[in-house]
Amino acid sequence: MKSYDDNGPLFQNNPHDANALSRLGDVDEAELESALEDPVSLDFIPAFQVFPSMQEEQLAYALLMVRTAAFSRESVRTPLNVCLVLDQSSSMRGDKLYAVKAAARHVVDQLTVADFFTLVSFNDRATTVVNCQRVSSRETIKQLIDSIEPKGGTELANGLFAGISEMRPATQFTALNYLLLLTDGQTYGDADRCVQLGQEAARHKIVIHPMGVGTDWNEDLLETVAAKSGGSSEYIESADQIVRIFIQKINQLRGTMTQTSSIRFEPVSKIRLKQIHRITPNISELVHIQTPDGATEANLGPLGKGTEYSLLMEMIVPHHPAGAHHVANLSITFSNPGTSGAAKQIEMPIGLTFAESTKGVVIEPEVKTVIEKITAFKLQAKAWQEIAEGDIKSGTKRLAAVSTRLLSMGQVDLAQEVQQEVRNLEQRGTASSQGKKRIKYGTRSLTADFLEQ
Repeated sequence: MKSYDDNGPLFQNNPHDANALSRLGDVDEAELESALEDPVSLDFIPAFQVFPSMQEEQLAYALLMVRTAAFSRESVRTPLNVCLVLDQSSSMRGDKLYAVKAAARHVVDQLTVADFFTLVSFNDRATTVVNCQRVSSRETIKQLIDSIEPKGGTELANGLFAGISEMRPATQFTALNYLLLLTDGQTYGDADRCVQLGQEAARHKIVIHPMGVGTDWNEDLLETVAAKSGGSSEYIESADQIVRIFIQKINQLRGTMTQTSSIRFEPVSKIRLKQIHRITPNISELVHIQTPDGATEANLGPLGKGTEYSLLMEMIVPHHPAGAHHVANLSITFSNPGTSGAAKQIEMPIGLTFAESTKGVVIEPEVKTVIEKITAFKLQAKAWQEIAEGDIKSGTKRLAAVSTRLLSMGQVDLAQEVQQEVRNLEQRGTASSQGKKRIKYGTRSLTADFLEQ
C-alpha cells in the first residue's frame, strides 16, 4: 500500500498517467442503444389550466416531467469507474468500520471485470488500499479491504486528493466516474481545499457522492463538495444502514443513462424563469444562468434509465390578453455515456392560457403538493442560515413555521423533530447536530415519494 501526504498543487499533467493507462488496458464496448425512438420525453403541467389576464406581472408555477426510456440491451453498457474513499479514523472503530468494510465488499461483488475499482482509506493521511484496476480478482481485493484498521484523526482533503489521483487514469475509458466518500467526523483546517477538490473532480468528469454517518460531521461542507462536482450528499443515521445505502447507490450509478444533461428555457414573450427546483429524487435548486440571447440554462445532472424526474418551474409572466399563448420553448440536451455521437436534444413548446375571469379554476393538486414541500425545504434552509449568522430569534420563528407546514402535510414525525429543535433553540440557544441533520435531509426528501402518489 502507498501513502499520500500532499499539500502542494492539486493536479498537474502526470507523466505516470501513461503507465497507468497501459496497466489498466482497454476493453472494447459497443455503443449503448435505446429500444425506443425517444430516449427522453417531456410533459408540462401548469399550476392552473387558465391563468388570469392581469395588467401587472404574475408568478406562475408549472411542473416539468422528464421521463427516460429503459434500454433493451442492458448487457451492453458503459463500464463504471468507482472509487471508495473511506474514513478509517479512531472514531470509526467498532460497528461503523465493520459495516463499511462489508459495504465495500458488496460493492466489489456488484462490479464486473469491465468496471474499475479503487479504494482509499484516510485518517491524518491517505492510503491507497486498492489501486485503480479492473475487477478481475474479487478475493484479492476483499483481502485488502479487510486489512483496514481504525487509527488517527480526520483530514478529509488528503483522502479526496488520493482518490481523485488514483481514479483519473480510468476516466480515459469511461464517462461514468464516481467517488463515494464516507466519513463520521469533522475535518479541521482543510475545508477550503476540500471544496477546491470538488471543483477539480468536476474538471476531470468525476462526480463525488459524500456520505456522513452519525452526527459529528459537517453537512454543509459535504453538500458543498458534492454540489461542486455534480453529486449530492447523503445522511446515514446509524451503522446498520451503511451496507444498504452503498448497494442502493451502486445500483443507481449502474443505471445511469447520461451523466450530464442540461435544460434550456427560451422565452418567446417577455416571460422570465425565476427559479427551477429538481423535485425527484430529492429537492435541490438548480443554478441557472442567463445566456446572451436571453435564454436561461441550467445543469440537470445525471439521468437514470427508465426513470421519471420532476422539476418545478417558477416563472414571472407579464400581461397577456385572454386566449392561448405560446410563451417559451424548452429543451433538454444530453449525451449517452460511451457513445461518440453528437449530443441529443429534445424540444417542447410551452403554452399558457389566460382568461378575463378565472372563477372556479383551482390549482392542480400535484403542483400544489410540490409547492408546499419545496416551501418547507426553503424555509428550513433559510432558518439555519439565520441561526448561523447569529439571528437565533428569526431562525427559531422560521423553524416553528416549518413545523406547522409539516403537520399540515401529515409529516408528523418530522414536524415533532422540528418542534424539539425549536425548544432547544429557545432554551439553550443552540440546536442539536442530529436534529439539524434530520430536518435538513428530511425536508430535502419530502418529494422522494412524489411519483408514487
